[in-house]
Amino acid sequence: MMTQDQAATGILKSFVASLLISATLVAPFIVLQWVNRRTFHEDFPFVLFTFMSLHSLFIVLLLTPALQRLRAERSLRALKLGHWVGLLLGVFLVYVYANVVIDQLPCFLGVPNCD
Repeated sequence: MMTQDQAATGILKSFVASLLISATLVAPFIVLQWVNRRTFHEDFPFVLFTFMSLHSLFIVLLLTPALQRLRAERSLRALKLGHWVGLLLGVFLVYVYANVVIDQLPCFLGVPNCD
């Protein structure tokens, strides 16, 4: 049986892994923005990247339980209702995230007057 300390450690490790995955998803766009738009003399879009970071974090946190269960059980029947809800919400958030990236891609690539 797991103790509370072991459970808390597992949750913390899962959250840290989710943060690292989220940072990996957003970092290339931050670099593109910084490299391609530094000569435009405009403010860095902290709000956009905060939104993208939190959004990708929620995606990872929603998908992780179902994916862990699938990896352990190797059957869709092992997924409970909560897993399916997390998968559906995660897919919806991936769709929204992809639309934001597609909308902002010209800005990331340095196109003038992209907004």
